[in-house]
Amino acid sequence: MSFPARSRAWWWGMIVAFLLGAVLTHISLIYQPYSFLIGDCPYYAETAISLILDHDLDLRNQLKGGIQAHERQISMGASGEWYPKHPILMPLLTLPLLPLFGMNAFLIFNVAVLVLLAVTLHEIACLSVRPAAAAAGALATIFGSFLVLYDYNYSPDLFACLLLMLSILALFKDRDAASGFLMGLAVFARTSNLFLMPLLLVYAAWRRKARGAAIFCAAAAAPLLAQACLNLMMFGSPLVSPYARIITLDAGRVVLHSHMSDFDNPLWEGIRGQLLDPEKGLVRTAPVLLLAVPGYLLWFLRSREKALLGFGVAEFLFLLFSRYLYWPTSHIGNRFLMPVVALGAPAVACVADLLIEKVTAARSHRTRGAAVLEVHPSEGP
Repeated sequence: MSFPARSRAWWWGMIVAFLLGAVLTHISLIYQPYSFLIGDCPYYAETAISLILDHDLDLRNQLKGGIQAHERQISMGASGEWYPKHPILMPLLTLPLLPLFGMNAFLIFNVAVLVLLAVTLHEIACLSVRPAAAAAGALATIFGSFLVLYDYNYSPDLFACLLLMLSILALFKDRDAASGFLMGLAVFARTSNLFLMPLLLVYAAWRRKARGAAIFCAAAAAPLLAQACLNLMMFGSPLVSPYARIITLDAGRVVLHSHMSDFDNPLWEGIRGQLLDPEKGLVRTAPVLLLAVPGYLLWFLRSREKALLGFGVAEFLFLLFSRYLYWPTSHIGNRFLMPVVALGAPAVACVADLLIEKVTAARSHRTRGAAVLEVHPSEGP
């Protein structure tokens, strides 16, 4: 489904203006210096500071208080360095803002990511519905879920979600090279996105056969190779992730921990919790997804292949993190399921589009009825 660029651009402006108005108002009411660096955020910020001040990734100059204060948040380098446990792509992209805005650069970057995510969701939905419905779906998904509550943050999950959605958008537009490159960046931004790459690769092969799959893989290779080279530099092997060398303490002795061992949560317990937990469950924190349930059927009827990929990615992530022992470790909602929520936007947009169609048809029917009465007025006795 294609609509004029001018029409879509008008709705982009509306989305950006509406979202920025709400977000900036919220931030102005609660802002205090550095208070937006919540949870893991300070370690992403310190990575950027280390890069700009020390020109390295060794955080020993930045982190005070010894290993006791930072265990489980840093990884042991091959020569004893304190390397970031978390992916460094987001801090790298924030570097240009630091000289201009200081520590507020991290908050500004985060707000920009949230706005870009809303526009990207609108563009994905526009491939199946009219721009007005796409805008409604994007804004309803942002404001009808915990996503909007990550406006005051420096969220790596929001950033990784944006890259994944951009990759899916490019794939839906038959741009395999752009999709592959963005998916490689999405893996660089969040390691678990690596498990989603086969789903996007299958879609490229399904749509454009071996050529599409080859282009996708070739484009994804560059960021994946960059990550492998970084692993080699820090840990002595391209296949060793920072998540496999997390520093922990056991009776005062340093023990390296791998997050892979944390994916042992009982599946059904994780499914139930991620859906129904009174604080972090999707039913409570993303009620807009209740509209996405019938919306996925409408999306399937309009764009079968797109709906199948969207549902497949969302379902895979939901089941993957059902097995993760620490899935509830988010201060708001379940940050690991941001893509699940985001992929509900096209489905919600399909519901909005159906409602618009019904309202338009009802108005048209009333207009035709009024015209008939004018042409053939009823005669009195």
